[in-house]
Amino acid sequence: PLLRGAADTTMSFFDSFDVDALKKTAASALNKLAGSEIERKVAEATCNKPWGASTTMLQEIAQLTFDYTQFQEIMACTWRRINESGKNWRVVYKALSLLDYLVRNGSERVIDDARDHVYQIRTLNDFQFTEPGTGVDHGINVREKSRQLCELLNDDAKIKAEREKAKKNRGKFQGVSSEESGFGGNKYGGFSSDDYQRGGNGSGGG
Repeated sequence: PLLRGAADTTMSFFDSFDVDALKKTAASALNKLAGSEIERKVAEATCNKPWGASTTMLQEIAQLTFDYTQFQEIMACTWRRINESGKNWRVVYKALSLLDYLVRNGSERVIDDARDHVYQIRTLNDFQFTEPGTGVDHGINVREKSRQLCELLNDDAKIKAEREKAKKNRGKFQGVSSEESGFGGNKYGGFSSDDYQRGGNGSGGG
């Protein structure tokens, strides 16, 4: 009887748990350990691998910058990646490339945020990393990219031209004409959140 009572108590103890709730809690904990979806996207786009991020991935991140909360997370992740050490020069280079893409294709907030951090980009003009054993200067890639980005951020007319060019090119690929998506009202021209939604709901050719 004593054992049976203990067993009954144990069963009632476990029965009191909601198994689905436990699974959701466990999944949430794992997601926190792995980082948010946005953190994973930025990490993938700026990974330390010898190949670049896909255009699809870059477009997804650019589209997310039109949501203010997601924009903040994307930029925070990007600046962290830009601050990586010399041995992770690929990460730094890809983070600069991502920022360059977002300036041309993302929300106008990206431009203002990048200008607020231009000193951080400018410090990379002197970025150094030489491959041990081979003497190959990998730092030159980061130095050149940072100089190009600083020049772009210092030129409103060039930013507007580049954003309008990017928008036209995206329209060709997704079947959205420049007339249909329009440039109206934007300080720097280029994309709006409506343009991404319109492109995303289209037939999306090629």
